[in-house]
Amino acid sequence: MARPRAPRATAIAGAIARILGLGASVVLLANLVYESVSWGKTLGLSVSVAVIALVVDGSELMGLLDSTHTIPRVSPPCIVCGDVLVLSLAIPSIFVISLSNRRWSSSEDPYPWEGTDYLSLTVTIAICALRFVLLIWSCVDCCYVIKQPRSRVSPMNSSGELREVSSSG
Repeated sequence: MARPRAPRATAIAGAIARILGLGASVVLLANLVYESVSWGKTLGLSVSVAVIALVVDGSELMGLLDSTHTIPRVSPPCIVCGDVLVLSLAIPSIFVISLSNRRWSSSEDPYPWEGTDYLSLTVTIAICALRFVLLIWSCVDCCYVIKQPRSRVSPMNSSGELREVSSSG
């Protein structure tokens, strides 16, 4: 059975959500690099969140957007683990960003990186919200894959699709 040429609406929505996640991770990483270069302020946990989110979203997008079907998609349980990892690092990162300026809050003058911290905090909260939605989406996808009936299939072929193995007896 051949695959349809037009992608399903769920695949398009998933790709758009992953592209948004990828964009938010790039913005967060660029902002953190700017903050580090300009003021020597390093927020390692936030950098880790951005890099891991880039890897998770990038790997899923590669499989979704490959029109030749030569790049296999990452398995849904692996995507769930990646989403959980990013979310579990992003939530504490919000508190690290918020508490990193505690010693300057007593002075009346604003600290010079106030705007970049606000952007980092806002983007990290957006990453958490988007990652929560993607986590639910990945869990539903994982349950769907688990409920599919198992058949004898060959995992390797030239087109990247799974096909039934004929019994040669």
